Amino acid sequence: MSSKFFKYRRAFQRNAHPYDLGVLTGLRRGSDDNHFLLKIYKLELSSFEDYYRYHLDHYLARDEGNREKEFFAHVWQRVARRIEYFERKDPFSSKHALNMSNIEKLQEFQKFLLPRDKWNIAPSDVLLKEKDAKIDELHEKIDQLEKKLEKLEAFNVSGKAMIQDEHLSTFMDLIHQIKDLPLPNGRKLVRSDFDSPYYKLVAKYFSYKGKAISIDTARNYFVKKDPKDAKKGVKIEEHEKIFRIVPKDQK
Repeated sequence: MSSKFFKYRRAFQRNAHPYDLGVLTGLRRGSDDNHFLLKIYKLELSSFEDYYRYHLDHYLARDEGNREKEFFAHVWQRVARRIEYFERKDPFSSKHALNMSNIEKLQEFQKFLLPRDKWNIAPSDVLLKEKDAKIDELHEKIDQLEKKLEKLEAFNVSGKAMIQDEHLSTFMDLIHQIKDLPLPNGRKLVRSDFDSPYYKLVAKYFSYKGKAISIDTARNYFVKKDPKDAKKGVKIEEHEKIFRIVPKDQK
């Protein structure tokens, strides 16, 4: 006894592959389709590809004339027919919840199969339903992005504040000072676990020499400079530190 399409476990075989069909005593004749579907109910969505490929490889290896088209058609038809079988079941049956769960998992497997259908085996209504669902999903994402963009527009400015002359480093020194200013109680005036809010603020709202300040340029002022690597970071020289921010009572 053998299965043309699926790989099954031998009777009393130890260490069988998790995707092998059947039980300890083997596979009853003509029940391979049932066991193939039973596995699907228990699989995670992330395992669909490996499961399909495992049995496809078995099918292709059995005969050089075998093609994926026949395997795909067989799998698709079995899945579709089982969905129809569960949909005809009495909705008031004690197994209704289980039947609905099985339908949902089989439909998820169909969604996995659809992109592999190079032969238009799936009925056109299924394809249209899937495309409509995808279109609805994309419309929802567009709506979300438009709402997000609308909120971000409130933070845009018509013109950036311009840092004068050659004093970009002087300005960045002030940002560093603000970042480290202590309050009378010892806590910092501004606290952030990261430097990104500071250099992104500079890049978004300030310009230098009539041009925008790139994030990379602003970020370089926050890189801890290694004396051995002259290419990393920007060191603010002492003569560029023109201003000093101090508490009012220390003036």
